[in-house]
Amino acid sequence: MRIATAAALGMKGSFCPVTRAPSPNVTRSFAQGFTISYNSSSAGYGTDTTAIVLQERVFFVLSGDHAAALCAAADQSGIAGCVDYFVEHIAQANRLSEHLMATGVNADPFGLMPTALEVIGQDGVQRIAAAANAQMALLTSSQ
Repeated sequence: MRIATAAALGMKGSFCPVTRAPSPNVTRSFAQGFTISYNSSSAGYGTDTTAIVLQERVFFVLSGDHAAALCAAADQSGIAGCVDYFVEHIAQANRLSEHLMATGVNADPFGLMPTALEVIGQDGVQRIAAAANAQMALLTSSQ
């Protein structure tokens, strides 16, 4: 994503509070307690990524640049629009995304589900869990 594109989406860069080095992420926060974060670096995730960040604690991560679409979904429908988008693109969920833990599909050793429930609600949690389970079944059946 180009800097001009990020700026047009209302996304901003930041600095690491400890090192004061520029963060690789550009972010845009929304009033409902979530942020859209785009990271152009492939370090750590294997590709560029876009995340729906719930209360700066839970990260639903998609591989690739989904920032414009997620910001548009958030502008139009808030967090519900972002949940819809994540469900529609569940096949692009990054292997390090926390959606499986936060929705109860996998063990949740970090206690992420309460934050997910607070921000996206029971319906959002159930929709993401159902999409994730369907995606895992599809992957299992194709092996």
